[in-house]
Amino acid sequence: MATVSGPSTSSELGAALRDFCVAQLDVLARQQLPGLALPRTYAGHVVGADVRADLLYTLGHLADAGVVSIADVAIDDHIVTHLRQVQGAHTHTFFSYRVAETIGRAGTFANNRYLETLSTTERNEVAVACSSTDWIALLDQGSLPRNYAAVLARCEHARLALGLDVDPSVLQSLVDRLHDFLGSNPRLYLDDSHDRNGRYDIYTADVWLFCEPLAPRLDGLWERGIATALELVDAVGARDGTAIAWGRSTGVLSIALTIELAALAISRGMVAERSGAWLTRGIDALDSMRSCYGSGVVNAHQYRDQDAYRGPARRLQLTFDVLGKLAWAAKSLLNAPAPLSLVDNPTSGVGTARTFEARAGSVGADGGSGDDRAGSVDHLDAYPRIDRVIAFEVDRPAGVWAYRDEGVEFVLPFVGAARSHYYPSLHSPGCFEVPVDADLPCWTPLVHAGVGRYASGGVPTSVEHQPHTVRATWDGFVPTTFDWNKAAPEPFAGTRSAQYAITGRAVRVTEELRFEAAPDAVTVMIPEIAERPLQVIFETTNASTAIAIDVQGVKEWRSSWSEIAIAHQLDIEPSTAIDYTITVTPKIRVASTAFSHHYHDSLYNPIVDRVIAYPNPLGPIGDVSIDLANIDVFHLHWPEFVGFERLVTHEDIIQALQRRGIPIVWTAHNLTPHTKQPEIYDPVYALWAQHADAVIHHSNAGQRLMRSRYVFRDDCIHEVIPHGHFGELWSDVASIDRGEAERELGFAPCPIRIGIVGAPRMEKHVQKFLDGFAMSSRADVQLACWSLAPHDHVPDDPRIVAGEPYRLVRPALYAQRLAVCDVLALPFDPDGEMLATGTAADALGLGLPALTSEWEYLIETLGAAAIVVGQEPAAIGAAIDSLSDTTLAAARAAVVERRVDYEWPQLAERTADLFDHLLRTQPKPPHSVFPGSNV
Repeated sequence: MATVSGPSTSSELGAALRDFCVAQLDVLARQQLPGLALPRTYAGHVVGADVRADLLYTLGHLADAGVVSIADVAIDDHIVTHLRQVQGAHTHTFFSYRVAETIGRAGTFANNRYLETLSTTERNEVAVACSSTDWIALLDQGSLPRNYAAVLARCEHARLALGLDVDPSVLQSLVDRLHDFLGSNPRLYLDDSHDRNGRYDIYTADVWLFCEPLAPRLDGLWERGIATALELVDAVGARDGTAIAWGRSTGVLSIALTIELAALAISRGMVAERSGAWLTRGIDALDSMRSCYGSGVVNAHQYRDQDAYRGPARRLQLTFDVLGKLAWAAKSLLNAPAPLSLVDNPTSGVGTARTFEARAGSVGADGGSGDDRAGSVDHLDAYPRIDRVIAFEVDRPAGVWAYRDEGVEFVLPFVGAARSHYYPSLHSPGCFEVPVDADLPCWTPLVHAGVGRYASGGVPTSVEHQPHTVRATWDGFVPTTFDWNKAAPEPFAGTRSAQYAITGRAVRVTEELRFEAAPDAVTVMIPEIAERPLQVIFETTNASTAIAIDVQGVKEWRSSWSEIAIAHQLDIEPSTAIDYTITVTPKIRVASTAFSHHYHDSLYNPIVDRVIAYPNPLGPIGDVSIDLANIDVFHLHWPEFVGFERLVTHEDIIQALQRRGIPIVWTAHNLTPHTKQPEIYDPVYALWAQHADAVIHHSNAGQRLMRSRYVFRDDCIHEVIPHGHFGELWSDVASIDRGEAERELGFAPCPIRIGIVGAPRMEKHVQKFLDGFAMSSRADVQLACWSLAPHDHVPDDPRIVAGEPYRLVRPALYAQRLAVCDVLALPFDPDGEMLATGTAADALGLGLPALTSEWEYLIETLGAAAIVVGQEPAAIGAAIDSLSDTTLAAARAAVVERRVDYEWPQLAERTADLFDHLLRTQPKPPHSVFPGSNV
């Protein structure tokens, strides 16, 4: 199979990051910002000095990464051009140090090649831009987040390196303040609030990365702090590259943070035992980052949301902010002393073939299987299983529960700040998402009392962790609408106890709410994004109403990654005591190659609460509107209709599935296509066999035949799930008057009429049955055959009342034909290449016995409903002559009893169980939550 190119070393990742940044700037320079000139406004918003500072910062790092030009203009010329336009008084804090550090790469301020051609006025503007000492007073007043001590210290540090007039005592004071607040928590996690309300978020990790230039001034504190930050993100980071999934500045900024931390850790050799894992995470984050940009501009505000302070007005600033982070990472990786390489070391996959049997309890209640699948060591190492509560403090239970296994993954923060994205909600980009910076608490009760709105938030009073389970308690319900920089209003009196437990792929939340006085309303909401439908089950003994509310397109219902489509809401009758349970399970998203076929509909309709099916997005006739990133399982039916006869097309399809880590479940309807052509299709079927993760066989006989023909992986699951009956499909048959149907078809009434239906097959010996029927001597039997192949001929026998070539007919006519039959004939070659036939499903569904050959599939499927007549004409004729009412009656009774085992709901549940099992036991590769290519 063809290989997929991509970074596999740290230097290749650095080059890919550099090239990505250059590509974005190049398209901007050629399309939206001609020559990289910044407009005065952009989409109705003023382009501030911060945008220019971020662009300069990006260009400087790219120059250090070896970039010579952007859009055919020397990169140093771009830098000088923008330095000429710097507005000193409007450039401050983050943007001051970015200007200062950019020009610092070209020497001191007094002897700097970037400033040589600038006028005195322009040089003065640049000098003013480098300083943010005015902001120190605001920090003293508590008007800025505490992390601004790092920002202002970095500004002064950069000015000192430039040789500008810096008061050493001011710099030392800022460094001392920085040292004190960074080290104030013995665990070295940053609470960025001024009142110790527990504002732990992305800056808990980012502040240490940000302080890297100040490390020599922090007396060893930085080295310990950055190790803590790396350990935190290693635990809570998601497969899409998100470093921290809750709180402010997530989304694209959180993906950028993973790339920055990976670059820092690798280039400095800080995580020797986890270096390969961090390289893998960096590569995965870049893959997600590629879909975060369009036409050179970040798309973080399109169909998703950032915090209000990073809203659409700062779209262009965010574009360059993120590119600057990536450029820094690229420079760090490219200039690292010893490039790191991933080692391809997959597990052997040697083992015995397995049979999945949910009914026998092969999957434990805790979601484990005891039989791990072979997979990519890189991604198993980068995203290992974790079930850990990370404590942020010594004396309070502030922290985060990080959980990841093959079934489910998320983080659950127990932190302060009453905002929608800080509450104790499950966070997992692409699965569990909540609105950003809104008064919409999710996963936690929303309490209305008088004019107040309250939720269960803030640091809990207790957090207890057991395997797969966390129990947390809170005293009081905090107001949802207050300024997090001010003292919070009084809470609503009461307590909450919540237990979060994982069972397989389900998260079960058990709640106990107690109030001193009954509130006016209590609701709980579970958000669902369109790309990840959820099964949400509410249970409560309190009077309640559960509804699913369409919020698609509503601005306030957007996360940093997606638009939320549905808010599942439980509205509970107010009381002083309320208990409820929520069970949330992501639905299994299946791409079916038989989508809309009657077999598909029969199988998937009974399990819509567990599985959502989509058309196949791959191959020459695939539905390109379906994003493969939003598919969990690929359900293959007839390979020849997916990639046709070109083996390379099938290889490409399988490769696309493997890149996404999507398991392949093959329902083996056929051993080979009905058209045969083994020289073409045997290699195709053999290829799919080699890569199938599970195969559904319709019978044990079919399984033996399939496995004797093709070689499957040793760890491939083989499960026998019979073909369901088509009774529901032909439910109209029961209402058809037989006498009227006979008259319309031109048949004379008779005691026993045998029918042959279905398409001709090479293994279907219709001619032998016709000849055998003609050899019988009974006068009370008729034969109606609507299944003639071109080479078949009908004997001259008046008892054969229909002998028609096979053709597709409208369902009503097919039902009419079935209504006039007493028994179906299934004359299949017992030694042929067929695995199953849908006509057996017709017989079971209609309660019709069948005259069968000695084909093992029919005998196994129909049991006592099969009247075996053999396959040679003489034997068939003799069997028809000996056919008795007793035999037919017994067969009819048997088929009615037999069809119970072939009801679609139970077979569909077993199929869903198999899908579920695969998803809980197969290691997952990375995935991007942003729209991406299927190839």
